[in-house]
Amino acid sequence: MKTKVTAKQNILAAFFLVSTLAACSPSNSGFQAKALPSTDTDNSQTIPDTDDSNIPGTPSTPAPDDEIKDSAKSLKIHAFADMNIDTDGTYSSSTISIVKSMISRQPAAILGVGDYIDGEKTSLSNSTYVSMWNAFSKKVMAPMRDARIPFLPTPGNHDAYYNQERQQYSTFWDKNKGNVEFVDDDNFPFYYSFIQEDVFFVSLDNANYSSLKNRTAQLAWLKAQLTSSRAKGARARVVYGHIPLYSIVATKANSSTVYSNGVLTGERRTAGSNTLEAILLNNNVDLVIFGHSHGFYSGHYTYADGKKLQVVSMPCAGSAPRYLVGTSTKTPTGYVELVFSETNKLTIRYYNSSGTQQSLSSLPASLTLDSKNGVKYVR
Repeated sequence: MKTKVTAKQNILAAFFLVSTLAACSPSNSGFQAKALPSTDTDNSQTIPDTDDSNIPGTPSTPAPDDEIKDSAKSLKIHAFADMNIDTDGTYSSSTISIVKSMISRQPAAILGVGDYIDGEKTSLSNSTYVSMWNAFSKKVMAPMRDARIPFLPTPGNHDAYYNQERQQYSTFWDKNKGNVEFVDDDNFPFYYSFIQEDVFFVSLDNANYSSLKNRTAQLAWLKAQLTSSRAKGARARVVYGHIPLYSIVATKANSSTVYSNGVLTGERRTAGSNTLEAILLNNNVDLVIFGHSHGFYSGHYTYADGKKLQVVSMPCAGSAPRYLVGTSTKTPTGYVELVFSETNKLTIRYYNSSGTQQSLSSLPASLTLDSKNGVKYVR
């Protein structure tokens, strides 16, 4: 079924990106409230600093939402990841606050970047999975449906790792399909593509570790999607999937050892030209969104040969943020807002669970992803 709807137009308007960071993170997070020089993305307008707010540890008041003005012709998309409902159907209070905050900002659509429930357990019964999905439907989906905001999921390892879970995942989402213009939904709700106000979106099925699920078929499909006339003619191309190419978090503070559980090592371009990383780099992808790490970072993967890939690593929307590698910083629970202006400028904003916009100024200027091959994540 291919259905097209007109997305909600935002009533907030203007082009300048003010990514501000409120002091609303957990007490051990290391985050301070500061004004941000917008250096997280080459596609965002840079606002020079004119005060002392860049000095580490110096708090300042973030700009209120009514000072953030997006054109009425802009497309606003929200994304969240890693809610991880308990098996008894309980979400953290921050998760519910995130849902309310996203809806209040009236995005045209919401992307789910995986891990909505607490699966990846062979011991769970089908009835437990049904109960968790029913809780997700009631506490997360219902408010979005009431607000007429389409929701587009991608599977996480806790949603669709084992065959039993994949069957339950498929059954639930077949009944809760977002009302958007699908380009290819033959493999929905795992990997599929859709168009929203001339921005081309691709969901990946990377709920497995090391490499993509149904790898050969999915990579061939991805290349076909990104080289299609619809993708090439779109004003932007966004790919989102749960498990990242590289980990950016550590198991303890100030550790240089990454929390490496579940990264797509087999999809790095060092493994060949027919890998996810190589395909993303070679097909004009404007933004890639990954979950799973439970840590926010926004910038570009940069490579020794000069190539770049713009990537957002998602904060968790549940209750288990992790330390950014090499730091004592845990980024707060929250969600990400993408704004595509009518001039195709991409603005990326990060909101905590209280709906306060976060700055990137306390984040490291770069993270080393693969020292052997010269891969860095640069803000």
